[in-house]
Amino acid sequence: MEMLMFDINRNINIPIYQQLYENIKQNIINDVMRHDEKLPSKRQLSHYLSVSQTTIEHAYQLLCDEGYIYSKNRSGFYINDIVNLPVTYKTKVPAQTNQDEISYKYSFKLGAIDKEHFPSDLFRKYAKEAFDEQQVHLLDSGHKQGDLNLRKEIGHYVFHSRGVNCSPQQIIVGSSTEQLLSIITDMISDSKYMIEDPLYKQVRNLLKRKHVPFEFIPVTQNGIDIEQIKKTDYDVVYITPSHQFPTGVIMDLKRRTQLIKWASEKSNRFIIEDDYDSEFRYGGRPIPALQSLDNSDSVIYVSTFSKSISPSLRVAYAVLPKNLITLYQKKTNIEGGTVPRHTQYMLSRFMNEGHFERHLNRMRKIYRTKRDHILKQLRKYPETFAISGELTGMHFILTVTNGLTIEDCISRIKEADIDIKPLSHYRFKKTDNKPHFVLGFGGINTEDTEDHINALISCLTKRKKTSSL
Repeated sequence: MEMLMFDINRNINIPIYQQLYENIKQNIINDVMRHDEKLPSKRQLSHYLSVSQTTIEHAYQLLCDEGYIYSKNRSGFYINDIVNLPVTYKTKVPAQTNQDEISYKYSFKLGAIDKEHFPSDLFRKYAKEAFDEQQVHLLDSGHKQGDLNLRKEIGHYVFHSRGVNCSPQQIIVGSSTEQLLSIITDMISDSKYMIEDPLYKQVRNLLKRKHVPFEFIPVTQNGIDIEQIKKTDYDVVYITPSHQFPTGVIMDLKRRTQLIKWASEKSNRFIIEDDYDSEFRYGGRPIPALQSLDNSDSVIYVSTFSKSISPSLRVAYAVLPKNLITLYQKKTNIEGGTVPRHTQYMLSRFMNEGHFERHLNRMRKIYRTKRDHILKQLRKYPETFAISGELTGMHFILTVTNGLTIEDCISRIKEADIDIKPLSHYRFKKTDNKPHFVLGFGGINTEDTEDHINALISCLTKRKKTSSL
């Protein structure tokens, strides 16, 4: 058997042999160590635990005396069949449950994509190419900013789709938005940050983990509150202007211009623009990326392929202003090259052959169809539901207006086995107790859309049961 990590505490008064005896005994009782399984030899275990062989011998002898283990001549010690012991109290080990792994009957989960229409055949083809002998160079360490071919494709794409002006030399490729933000905070190391409220929790968590000072700025109906920004002495603002997460608010052009003007007033001010799902816009005239309006090298543009292709692809990218990319290249202690080169190859081929654009066009229609059907059903109940933030992206805000409290709604949703997060889950400084929910529709199979939305409507519109006298 492999060595087990026994819990030995040398700072208590219980002898080590007795602690070892109790550890092995409990592992046997709880089926971690099973009938006829061989124990490590006294020599092996003493070396592994840095204790004497005499200590191991005492523990093994106690276990033998009580029938938990038995010895074979010239072979070692083995676990006994404890079912035959006269008294054995088995303690059930509680199951470790990850909240994210809980399965729901109906799920409006954020961050999920439509898996039915993932281009598996193409990625299978590109994977085969990537591991061909002709691509053996992909086994070497790549450029810390990402492979040049991929950076060229990203630069071409963001220019034509979002108006972002950059060269491949300004682009860095990372495994996630959080990793890119970590790199950015390493470069702008002495700055204080302003972040939106409500917000994607991982951004707040990263800043806290890295001990970066930050302040929450509330989001209004037109985007982040510019007047509040002007009142602070902070230097960097992190925003999601094209589809604010999670409210869905779109920052208007006037406010974008005001924000860029604020940033241009000092050389150490920066705007981090997270354009995480701008590909999916369903109505109205597209508003260009903030970066495309910037003439002062103040905007750091960040986006990801998590929504447009798949979250498991683990590819995000940032466009750094020229002064920051120079700083990035000079720093030797900044993490880079975190995306496997084979993945980069597959993605660059997917983009170069025009399949990425075709995939986006196809998925835009699919997500629009899902969204339209859900909205059509919800709008049949104007006295119960209000909707906002639905013009772009793969989620919107659903507000329950029929008098139910947030506690009532959550109780009913739980009873109906529905996975949907309240907006309050993403709020930090500004809080309210209104029944707002963030409804994600990207991961629902097309044929399941009807059942999902009917279940949600049913649980939030049905009358409370009243007891009869």
